[in-house]
Amino acid sequence: MADQMEDLKNTLTYIYSELNRIQTIAGTLSTIENRHYRDLLNMGDDRLNQMANEEQNAARQLGQVKQMCLTMAQKVDELQKNDGQTLQ
Repeated sequence: MADQMEDLKNTLTYIYSELNRIQTIAGTLSTIENRHYRDLLNMGDDRLNQMANEEQNAARQLGQVKQMCLTMAQKVDELQKNDGQTLQ
C-alpha cells in the first residue's frame, strides 16, 4: 500500500510538472503569435492580413491550451494535497 501511494505521489508530481511546462510553452508561443499578428497586420497587404488572422486564431488556441493546463495543474495540486491528508 505504501509503495502504491508513493507511486501515485510520484505520478502526480510528474503530471503537475509537465502541465506547468506545457502551460509555459503555450504561453510563450501565444505571445509570439500575437506579435506576428500585429506585425503582419501593419504591412497592409491582403495576403498578409489573412496570415495575420491565422496567427491570431493560433494565439487564441494556444491561450486555451495554456488555460486548460493551468486548470489541470490546479486539480493535480488538489489531489496531491488531499493525498497528503489521507497519509497522515
